[in-house]
Amino acid sequence: IMIIAIDGTASSGKSTISRELGKKLNISVLGTGSIYRAITLKVLNFNIRPYDDIRIKQMLETTIIESEFINGKTHIVIDGISQDLASLNSHEVSKLVPYISAKPFVREYVRNIQRTQASKHKDIIVEGRDIGSVVFPNADIKLFIDADEKTRAKRRKANYDQQGLNMPLNEVLKEIHERDEQDRTRSLSPLIMTSDAIIIDTSSLTIEESVNEIIKIINDKIQSK
Repeated sequence: IMIIAIDGTASSGKSTISRELGKKLNISVLGTGSIYRAITLKVLNFNIRPYDDIRIKQMLETTIIESEFINGKTHIVIDGISQDLASLNSHEVSKLVPYISAKPFVREYVRNIQRTQASKHKDIIVEGRDIGSVVFPNADIKLFIDADEKTRAKRRKANYDQQGLNMPLNEVLKEIHERDEQDRTRSLSPLIMTSDAIIIDTSSLTIEESVNEIIKIINDKIQSK
């Protein structure tokens, strides 16, 4: 059994890299950011205020979220209904997800999903923000994906442009900076790079170059065993 833990900053390319790596290695990918986004989407759909912990807890008690990796794509299913990526990656969800994902009971809920899903696979790539530090501290390979703020802002702006949301770059840059602050300073499971993680700076790398670099790291690790 091999667990590859991929953590990293917002819009660093970690989700896309994880998906492409899964395709090349023919192993499942669990993108945990999508699970947090699914919870946030349901909070929005139910018109629950983000600080109403009682109602969010009640909602989670009757919520079933599944992550399926089919033909190289991650499918998020909420209560039996498959979700489209545009809804999960909407600006409204992106703004709210840091607050929802910081709640201890939400993180515990997602952690149970992560560990249950991982136990079903021989090999798996698990991607998120606290995978190597909290969820799978004994992962076989730990990677930390990062890029400079401006590069990440341009990538997120491109996603927003595709959704027809024409946000100025300086606004997206502010959003990225705030998300980094929230991720790194939250009291529970902050975003950190563990001492045994290998950093991949994607600022000047294509997705393919990033994936190839990671495959080399994995092969080196296997050969050294």
